[in-house]
Amino acid sequence: MTDQQKKLAIVAALLLGAVLAAAVEFWPRSAPPAPAPSGVLDLRGKFIGPTAADDAAAFAGLCHGIRQALQADGTKSAARITTGVHLEDLRIAAAEGRFLPRSFSADQPHVAAAAGQFLNRTVGDSGGPLTPEIKAKWAEAFLALAAAAEEAVR
Repeated sequence: MTDQQKKLAIVAALLLGAVLAAAVEFWPRSAPPAPAPSGVLDLRGKFIGPTAADDAAAFAGLCHGIRQALQADGTKSAARITTGVHLEDLRIAAAEGRFLPRSFSADQPHVAAAAGQFLNRTVGDSGGPLTPEIKAKWAEAFLALAAAAEEAVR
């Protein structure tokens, strides 16, 4: 191989490398997930550990169940969940029952913190009486939590 042929081979290899680098750089990629709109709860990335997907699905189911319990209780002539304290007891008992012998808040601290902040922001933390309007807000808040947990699994 002559010096001229070696130079041409090197130039061809460099050009091929440049074309490959350009193709990799500019090849269409899938778009990253869109960020959640401002003010909407986003639990993506907050479920951690080997049970993250299972915990997210279980948490979504728990939130749906609490929402349904609130809605059903609102249709009774003598409601059982009449104060914020009752609601907090229901939430804790349901979470303990669903995740025993584990502790959801210990296993998923980021989710527990985000959910708590979301509930405080949207429905408050009063232990006082629950009017039908306040109970409906709580039901919608639990629906939003369930939706955020379901989205975190996708």
